[in-house]
Amino acid sequence: MRGLQSAMARTLSVSIPHDLTEAEVKTRLVNGVADARQKYPAYLKNAHETWNGNTMSFTASMMGQTITGRIEVEAKHVNVHVDLPLLLAMLANKIRPQIEAEGRKLLEKPKG
Repeated sequence: MRGLQSAMARTLSVSIPHDLTEAEVKTRLVNGVADARQKYPAYLKNAHETWNGNTMSFTASMMGQTITGRIEVEAKHVNVHVDLPLLLAMLANKIRPQIEAEGRKLLEKPKG
C-alpha cells in the first residue's frame, strides 16, 4: 500500500516572480511563516522549517496527512515545491492558485 501512496503523490510546483533582494525575500518568508502560525494554529502546530542557504525545507500536517516541500529563493523568482500525499494531491488544482496568490501578496513591493 505504501508504494501505491508514493506513486499517487504529487509535487505541486509554482514559480513566483519578485523584484526584491534575496535577503528581503527570506525575511518576508520568515515573517510570513510566523504570521501563518498565528492565523492557522490548528493547521500549523506540527509545522517545521529549516534553512540551508537560500532554500527553506518544510514539513507540516493537514487533514492527518504529512506535507513536505521546499522554497528556493532566486534572484528574480521564488520556486515553491510542495509534495502532496495522495489525499491532498486530488486538491492540487485548488491549492495552486492559493499558493500563487499568497506568494504574490507576500513578495509585492510596497506602493509609494
